[in-house]
Amino acid sequence: MNSISIQNLYPKYFTPKNEHEVSSIWNKKITFEKGDSYLIIAPSGSGKSTLASALLGNHFQYEGNVFYDDKDLKKMSLEQIVAHRRNGIQLLFQDVRLIPELTLKENIFLRVFNIKNQPFLSFLEQYSKRLGIFELLDKKAMNCSYGERQRAAIVRSLIHPSDFLLFDECFSHLDQDNKRQAFQLIHEVANEFQKAVLFFELNDFPFEHNYKILHL
Repeated sequence: MNSISIQNLYPKYFTPKNEHEVSSIWNKKITFEKGDSYLIIAPSGSGKSTLASALLGNHFQYEGNVFYDDKDLKKMSLEQIVAHRRNGIQLLFQDVRLIPELTLKENIFLRVFNIKNQPFLSFLEQYSKRLGIFELLDKKAMNCSYGERQRAAIVRSLIHPSDFLLFDECFSHLDQDNKRQAFQLIHEVANEFQKAVLFFELNDFPFEHNYKILHL
């Protein structure tokens, strides 16, 4: 998948709290291109998670349209939308959605579809060491802190990255050093594999970056 486009998108069943401010996204025509990087800044209540879920195809509670390349999501079958989540698009939700009874490693490998022919174990070791959770991989998610689970979820998102990587406040429980390290890892992996990154955040990052900023 090379692009995700939105045309005149606006939530159906709620009014964003910042409706009187000028939005770069609502009721606009925007195309997110594969290989590019974006930071969507949105205050609480502005529809940040609603937008992220709409791009994933989780709901159609909006006016307007979302396109994967030239395909309108509203005209695609559920099977077609789900198929895109293998290689086309993925979203790391705010609540990380790890299975508590599984280890961090088992949770991470839920994103792996063909472990025999890919260097996933090498990626797992490399990424988890970068984020400081390598020694925790055999620990059950329920026994890890929220920040540790959040870092594991980031590793899972990168172990088999889709064309479009969406992150909804994925650094919310990380301190500034861990946040910077996680951001840098995501950025490097996305560049290496020519993936697009869309961060959804309440505020700008507390470090320098060259991502295109859009205000919801």
